[in-house]
Amino acid sequence: MNCLLVETNSESIKVGFGPITHMNSFHQSGEKVSAVMAQDSRFATGHFKGEPFNLEELQQFDVLIFIKYYPSHEILRELKRQGKKLILDYQDMFLYPSVYELNPFKKVLKRIYYFTHETKIRRQLALFDLCFVASPVLDHIVAEAGIKPFFLQRQLYNDSNEFKFQEHDRPKDAPIIYWTGVTANQTQNAPILPILKRLKEQYGCRIVFSSDSIGTENFIEYRLWDRNTWEDELAEVDIAFRWRDTSNMQRCKDANKVMAYMGAALPVVIYPTESEKLVVKDGDTGFFTYTPEQFEKTMINLVKSLELRKKNGLAAHQDVWSQYSLKHHVEEIKRAILLLTVDE
Repeated sequence: MNCLLVETNSESIKVGFGPITHMNSFHQSGEKVSAVMAQDSRFATGHFKGEPFNLEELQQFDVLIFIKYYPSHEILRELKRQGKKLILDYQDMFLYPSVYELNPFKKVLKRIYYFTHETKIRRQLALFDLCFVASPVLDHIVAEAGIKPFFLQRQLYNDSNEFKFQEHDRPKDAPIIYWTGVTANQTQNAPILPILKRLKEQYGCRIVFSSDSIGTENFIEYRLWDRNTWEDELAEVDIAFRWRDTSNMQRCKDANKVMAYMGAALPVVIYPTESEKLVVKDGDTGFFTYTPEQFEKTMINLVKSLELRKKNGLAAHQDVWSQYSLKHHVEEIKRAILLLTVDE
């Protein structure tokens, strides 16, 4: 995958995506995005490796999009010297400690404590032309780190759910309440676990967690997340939720998980981030809840009413597919690339 994917001509803008990994972020924002972009004759696309990054491989491209991971200062500097355009796709990466700190006193302390480490990283980040961000919270964080932010809402990852989705066309004795996420985020749900247990005991709901590990709560059905079956799984569940803590890192999260639920026509009950507030219309295409008590009340209403699940879920499905398809996402990336290159 380290060669150009399509035949190119001298006028095509050669765009490289990488580094190649087995992570879903590269599959969605590298492989799938580059394949769609390559259908436009103005662009020729390919992928590049990392660990280690190879300058000879990287310099074949005019524009390089680094998904979460990027090379050394020396390589970035040489690419800039050659006139390459460098874009960082933030995803859910971590820049450096002080840039996320909200408390002014703690921010100063972190800048002092991590001075050498952060200075090195800032030198690297300063070489990027743009940084794709999917949360308004990240605009000032990325700018403070020395990169120009470019707002790019996440695309829908679950393509088949545009046409195969939960239609809410029949009552269920045991509605399925669904959550997906990595092991580290399972603990985010601690405040609402008693509520989920009551929903199972009092209303017969099935509580399903799809994750990369099996948890320990005996009332939850744990499934190992699988990219190949995930979209079929989404089409069979009834309600989805996302809870979070109030940490600085969580407030930066983008909306891709909630968008995926909506893309399968699931009513979503969320403690919203700023990014999710841009996607979900409270009461129309999802529900905002800020306390466990609000969460429980909203969940009970949805469990009791098939009509409410259908109205909200189908409205969410129509709304997100009209705005956040892969094709729409790629058009925005092409716009960013052209802003960097057309005047040269």
